[in-house]
Amino acid sequence: MRLAVCSSKGGVGKTATAANLAAVLGRRGRTLAVDADPQDSLGRGFGVIAGPRDSLAGVLSDDEDVRGVIRCEVAPGVDLLPAHPSLETVAADLAQRGGLVTSIKRALRPVRAGYEFIVIDTHGDTGNLTLAALAAADSVLSVFTSDPGSAVGAARITSFLTMHRNFENTTATLLGVACSNWDGGFAAREVTDALARTGLPMLGTRIPFSRRVASSALAKQPVVLRAPGSPVAQAYTRLADEVLSIHQTARAA
Repeated sequence: MRLAVCSSKGGVGKTATAANLAAVLGRRGRTLAVDADPQDSLGRGFGVIAGPRDSLAGVLSDDEDVRGVIRCEVAPGVDLLPAHPSLETVAADLAQRGGLVTSIKRALRPVRAGYEFIVIDTHGDTGNLTLAALAAADSVLSVFTSDPGSAVGAARITSFLTMHRNFENTTATLLGVACSNWDGGFAAREVTDALARTGLPMLGTRIPFSRRVASSALAKQPVVLRAPGSPVAQAYTRLADEVLSIHQTARAA
């Protein structure tokens, strides 16, 4: 499974979801976490701060071999391909030359067979870097919160994915839409119910709001590793199992 975790709005828990899913999947099989966001938050969440050359930016600019850039065992069963803010400039240059859409897919080609799972944290929008991540994925997970704007963002990601599947820029399919920072309040229920009425595939697992997520990021370790017994860590584990089950069912169909 090559999973892109997406949102067209920041602050919805996209990176935390990607980091924790990667950490859980690392227990199931060899996993590569790919930071395709110039904010490089995924790498920092695993304690890695990369430079412009020893990162995805260096690989995409054809300066570095991806095999020499990947950080091994940043968590049990998990390797990491980090990002750097210069990724934005590199992406803009590739877009001008017509090579951005397939760039991440090409970058991962030498190592893809060595991983059972690849989890890609995407740029928080519907721009060209996000499209490059979708082109490298076979599955997509969109994340939203009780904020109505983030629910609209989940719908936008779905439309963006559908459009580019029609254009044959990607073959990735939407596995589902997951709620992060769930507080169980009226607004959360209203937003979730409204999104469900759109017909989007809503995942049953909801990630509860927890300050442990932020403190774990500061400690440079996903919460499923730092506080595995906490309710939020257990929810991320259930989410990973749900995503994996849907993906396996879709492949068997």
